[in-house]
Amino acid sequence: MKAFMHALPMLGGLAVLWAAPVATQAAADVNTSLEQRVEQLDQELRVLRRQLEIDHEARDAQALADQQKGIKVTHNGRSVKLASYDNAFVFQPIGRVQVDYAHYDADKQQLGDGTAIRRARLGAQGTVFRVWDYKVEYEFSDSKANPAASGIRDAYISYTGFKPVLLTVGNFKEPFSFEQVSSDSALTFLERSLIDVFAPSRHIGAAVQTSGANWSVAGGLFGERPQDDAASEGDEGTDITGRATWAPFWDNGQVLHVGAALRRHDPNDSTNALRFASRPETNITDAQLVDTGVLTGTDHIDSYGLEAAGEWGPWSLQSEYIGTKVNRKSASDVDLNGWYVLTSWFITGESRPYKVSEGVFDRVTPLGVVGQGGIGAWELALRLSQLDLNDGALVGGKERNLTVGLNWHLTPSIKLQANYIKVLEVDRPGRPTDGDEPSAYTVRAQVDF
Repeated sequence: MKAFMHALPMLGGLAVLWAAPVATQAAADVNTSLEQRVEQLDQELRVLRRQLEIDHEARDAQALADQQKGIKVTHNGRSVKLASYDNAFVFQPIGRVQVDYAHYDADKQQLGDGTAIRRARLGAQGTVFRVWDYKVEYEFSDSKANPAASGIRDAYISYTGFKPVLLTVGNFKEPFSFEQVSSDSALTFLERSLIDVFAPSRHIGAAVQTSGANWSVAGGLFGERPQDDAASEGDEGTDITGRATWAPFWDNGQVLHVGAALRRHDPNDSTNALRFASRPETNITDAQLVDTGVLTGTDHIDSYGLEAAGEWGPWSLQSEYIGTKVNRKSASDVDLNGWYVLTSWFITGESRPYKVSEGVFDRVTPLGVVGQGGIGAWELALRLSQLDLNDGALVGGKERNLTVGLNWHLTPSIKLQANYIKVLEVDRPGRPTDGDEPSAYTVRAQVDF
């Protein structure tokens, strides 16, 4: 036993000597395994990196191929649009044709039944280098109903890089009058109301406009039309106009709109003359039942407009008032005014689309398109309008009209319209048209794209 006890230390030493090589070999095996694993992960990483490079190269090659394809073609159900694949360049042909016929029940004077190409326009709009928008449109119609409107209509360029502020230069509509700034393709009736005589329409100028979630503001400085050419030398007339709109709500066919506009007009200093006259809301005839004649010696005019509109599903109501004061140098100032109220109802349930950025109603899209299994959109409308060009010694006349309309929107771009216009009153003492109360039956076929 004593000998065994003396042998224990020796046995422990032998065990240690035997275990040391085993531990060393185990550690070496672990290090080798880790190195192999790191090398394997490194190889996998290199493979993934190369795959990403291949994917990026393929994507870049596809982008280059797309660019080399040239253009993509889209449409909105009304017109076709051509654009580069990055939308930096856009080109869209636009145009419209309106063919009218009118029959008159004359009263005191002949008005002249007949037909006319009310509008025949062709143009283009689009974008270049992302932030430059443009529009060019030419009017080819040259009928007696619209002799002054032929030639250049819209011709402008806009810079959109300061969004939501838009800067526009060229020939375009001044921001004044709810009816006038609305596209004639989207009007409820064939013609704008009697008060359109106070609206300036298009002139060469520059404007700034912006809008928010439920409001819009626009203002600008304008000269004359591109076709204007004064008979004698003199500075051309100038306009300063501005319009603001607010829609507390305007979604899901529910719209409430209010607006106001101001205008200061200085006429051409070679004539200092103005004239206000109106046909009875139909342009086939040249007869003008109310007419101020030439107001010579005009220094300037000040106009203001108030507007309101509402829509509840298929029902809509729209109204506008314009007051105009003619400030004259050699005669008494005169105050003129006019207003209208209209209502419409879509029998088929549509609503008039509202564009909050411009504060106007837009074209109607039928729930069912004719030719695609639908019956189109059917709309009944009624308008009462008045224009008063009488003030003191000035007897230009006061006219009140009632118009009943039926519209058939076959597609978003094709529309048929029929209007019955009754002149309820012409108050123009001492003039041949005093008491004249004719009626007009008018129809229109329209296509626009």
